Amino acid sequence: MKDNKKLIIGLYLTFIICFVAAWILSGARVESAISNMPISNTTPTPNIISGSAVELFINNEWGGIITYVFSIFFAIPAILMLAYNAVNLGVIGQLFNQAIPNGGLRYIIYLIPHGIFEITATVLQSVAGVLLFLFIWRFIKAWRNSNTSGASQAFEKTKKILVQSIILMIFSTILLLIAAPIEAYFSVPFSEFIIGP
Repeated sequence: MKDNKKLIIGLYLTFIICFVAAWILSGARVESAISNMPISNTTPTPNIISGSAVELFINNEWGGIITYVFSIFFAIPAILMLAYNAVNLGVIGQLFNQAIPNGGLRYIIYLIPHGIFEITATVLQSVAGVLLFLFIWRFIKAWRNSNTSGASQAFEKTKKILVQSIILMIFSTILLLIAAPIEAYFSVPFSEFIIGP
């Protein structure tokens, strides 16, 4: 992690900027959508993604694996999926903010317990994807270099990046294993305990 500190910080900042921008910029559209909803006696309540811990883990892990594998294409999927997740969370936050009393605060409090692990895992999956691309890129460069004798020597020169990439994917999987039961069984009761039902 120390070797890739700048990349991790950079992608964390990208996530935060996309989240905040989506929250702010989606405000007018969400307000318009809510105002056009049919009037009822009940307050429209956005549905927090629910499911068992196993379903949540599989969904998040599968998305991370797909992002990782397809990051061989110039690391573009790693950046796009990170931004996509951040924008999604920002828009949902704005929906909560406008649809129910104290909705924005309720959403942030709901997000914090599992988000600490899940968002970190998402960022690390993206970092791993970028490193996978860098490994392939540097391996090909080393292989084509006249000073390198064959693929095995090129691999020896570049394998550290691949190892770091795989370790980050394993670590992100552990974080998602921690996040899933927290999201499934703790986050909603926690937010209701802090703010009320």
